[in-house]
Amino acid sequence: MRRGRAGRPLRGERAARLACDCIASGRDPREADAIVAADPEAGFTTLVAFGVTSDAIEGVSCGDSAVLLVCGSGAVAELTQYQHKNPPVGSGEAVFVSFEMPLVTPWKVLAMTDGVWKYAGWDRVRGLASRLGGEELLAALRAAARLPRSGQFPDDFTVVLIEADWPQCIALLKCCRSGRSPRWSGPTRSAPPASRTS
Repeated sequence: MRRGRAGRPLRGERAARLACDCIASGRDPREADAIVAADPEAGFTTLVAFGVTSDAIEGVSCGDSAVLLVCGSGAVAELTQYQHKNPPVGSGEAVFVSFEMPLVTPWKVLAMTDGVWKYAGWDRVRGLASRLGGEELLAALRAAARLPRSGQFPDDFTVVLIEADWPQCIALLKCCRSGRSPRWSGPTRSAPPASRTS
């Protein structure tokens, strides 16, 4: 999931593209941070990258994008709740927090930028995710995040939805172009087990 530095869309877009390309090539997220930081034309970005199989999700994040998991009877967990917003990717000092969770069928993974959860509201996002799926869920999130008078989005709006009926799917956010599951080596900060549920 990519999101560039506010107020500097071209620099943020370049930062996001560089980070995406790095992760798509199977490199460590810390390399993405270093590559973006070394580019004088790049700003800052957030980064969420994860792999999903039929029975588990594992990933890393830095910034303010989010990954929500709905499993089994509708329990909802925010997998990125322990991530650090700052320092951002592109600072050369980004801290990536890892997450992992077993999946209980039926399940769905919802990854989103802050323009979704901030304007729709966490309670509404959780409620919609636990009740709806597919295009119906995406349409409800779009409607919830729009400004009431203008119907416009006040911020970026990006959502990726993966549901249990995609057996053995691999999802790599930020790039969705790579068929390889992300690999992370070396020290990243592990998050405590996801516990923010509703």
